[in-house]
Amino acid sequence: MNKLLVISLIIVFFLRQIIILNANDNTYINTSNIIYDEKNNIVELADNSKINFNDTNILVDKGIIDYNNDTIEIFGNFYLYQEFNILSGKNLIGDTNLNNFKTNEVSYIYNNDLKIDSDFAERKDAYIFFYNNFLTPCELEGYFNCPTWSLRIDETRYNIDKDKFDHYDSFLQIADYKVFYLPYFSHYGVKAPRQKGFLTPTLEYNIGGDFSVITPYYYPINQSSDIIFKPKFNLDEKFNYINQYELNTIFKHKNSAGSIFIDATNKKFKNNSNTYSSIKFKANQTLNKNNILSYEALITNSVSTTRSINDESVTFEDIFIKLDSYNVLKKNDYFRGEISTVEAFDATNSGLIPLSPSFKYSNQNLIKNNLTLVNEIDFVQIKRNESKFENPSDSSFINFTNSISLSNEFQRFYNYNKLILINNLGNYNYEHDSSINDDVFSSNVIISSDNFIQSSRITRPRLKFVTNLNIISDNVVNEDSKALTFNYHNQFGDSRLYGNDLEDNSSRIIYGLENNFKLIDKRFDLNINQSYDLKKNTNYTRQINQNSNFSDIALEAKTTINQLSFNIDARLDNEELEKKEMNYSLDYSEGIQLNLNYNETNSQAFKNISSDTQSLGVILGKKINNNIEISMSSNLNLKDDYSPLKQSLNVSLFDECSRLDISYVDERFNDNYNMKPSETISVSFHMDYLGFFGYEQKSNLFFDQPGNFNYGL
Repeated sequence: MNKLLVISLIIVFFLRQIIILNANDNTYINTSNIIYDEKNNIVELADNSKINFNDTNILVDKGIIDYNNDTIEIFGNFYLYQEFNILSGKNLIGDTNLNNFKTNEVSYIYNNDLKIDSDFAERKDAYIFFYNNFLTPCELEGYFNCPTWSLRIDETRYNIDKDKFDHYDSFLQIADYKVFYLPYFSHYGVKAPRQKGFLTPTLEYNIGGDFSVITPYYYPINQSSDIIFKPKFNLDEKFNYINQYELNTIFKHKNSAGSIFIDATNKKFKNNSNTYSSIKFKANQTLNKNNILSYEALITNSVSTTRSINDESVTFEDIFIKLDSYNVLKKNDYFRGEISTVEAFDATNSGLIPLSPSFKYSNQNLIKNNLTLVNEIDFVQIKRNESKFENPSDSSFINFTNSISLSNEFQRFYNYNKLILINNLGNYNYEHDSSINDDVFSSNVIISSDNFIQSSRITRPRLKFVTNLNIISDNVVNEDSKALTFNYHNQFGDSRLYGNDLEDNSSRIIYGLENNFKLIDKRFDLNINQSYDLKKNTNYTRQINQNSNFSDIALEAKTTINQLSFNIDARLDNEELEKKEMNYSLDYSEGIQLNLNYNETNSQAFKNISSDTQSLGVILGKKINNNIEISMSSNLNLKDDYSPLKQSLNVSLFDECSRLDISYVDERFNDNYNMKPSETISVSFHMDYLGFFGYEQKSNLFFDQPGNFNYGL
């Protein structure tokens, strides 16, 4: 009876099975054939017995459990299941809790992914040792009738507590060929905590003879932050150190409130005493429920291969800070503060691109159910290091906008009325001529009435009246109203100009039709409009070369048929109905991924265009089968013998554990910023758990320069 206190047997006759409960270690044994030696406290198992203890399941052919000696011995095959891991083998001997055991002909599947086949394995407490093993995450009977890649390893040491794999004396094997020797490398599993230490190095080989070694070091600062140091050392063909180095430092911080990213690089080239540096900074933080802070910056004095004519450094700065605040003074109000600065690519243009702090505050008040009051204040300051004649060195203005909107609905008639009062106060200073410094003030009122008639389910006529009354108008310097567009939606806007500097000083009538109809159960949208300006010569009509009171015709059409989406955005001459602007876009995703974008602009469309433009953008992707994918893109200048502005071709071969990418990129730019053409061809092979190796070549003419070969783990 004392032995029964160690093992109590609960016999359940159900489906010809017997379940045994070990009360000491919560072990359950499910079998159809069992022999229990009560005297020696031994359980003999046979006929596919199943053992369950501590969330571990074991399926065995035959076995003996000796509880007095704390041993288990399995004869024949066994399968051990634990979470997403499976360990199988033959002839296991160990303790009853399997904290220590030895077994042969082992197969270990980690996280339903990584596979290890070993001649012999043993566990010693928190470690499992695999000897003379084979490792791969690939299918064992893959494309080559063998794994795409694998490792042949003398010894693998798996630390269960740290979820870490250490591999000693291994060969990388692609298909059935050994290609690389690795004396030692390690990696962590999916449950491992972050660990400081060196990451797998990357080697780069220049066909000209030089080598580069990148030895990344990873350091987790805390639960939310980490940093990576990536020093790069250069060696000649005799492995002598070259006085040339690169240090790349990456800092990341991420939590529930947002993220911070910093990427800093320092470079020194041989035969050059200068050090070239660059830093990238990006942050997005939710300070509290009402405030969001964004920050982006790029500062560099690095040599630019695409912008610099020679090897001289090119200074470039791009800084942007933004704070969005909600419910600042009252409910439903909004505040935005921005600071941005950009330095040009070279010193000659630096005066044209400014430092610009700006602030905006708005609030919205619902007076009645259909009456809304909106108040906005905009302040902008633009400061340049230097200026040319047309541009002030220092300018600032403050804009006050107050609008009242009233909406009405009468059966099928919809009416939206708006009254907008705009006051703009500015100050401009010129460093080259103080006599033209000036204070300016402008004030105008915009009255608009937008009307819809839902005459049928298909057609909706739309009529809008806009009156712009210039009460006071000074000579305002145009700093932020230079962007122009002409389309259906812009025509119906209260102002057709962007920014606050220039007003759309015109009273006009806009009339159009919005059509939504079905054809063979497919929806088609067709919108068309035109405006009549009471004055011919306005700030907007001058820029779009509109010489009559009647504007050009704006047309918009779109439809979706199954997986095909088609859009047209067109501008037609008001007299001859000839096209001045035409934009087509087509998207198709049935079997292939296809995107076409066609743009055509007549030189008469805008004042600042000197010649006709015509371009075609094509993006095409096709998955040939489960292992091959091809994609290409091209942006063609159709007015210049179909010369490419940019084009690329990529072929990808992939399976469940690897990816081979072969790509070609050709870029051609204009001479505005000394942009030089470039061509790049690259080949890279990525292996899950292991890393990559690849080849990249850049040149100004196809294959006219040696390239770089690199690989990393």
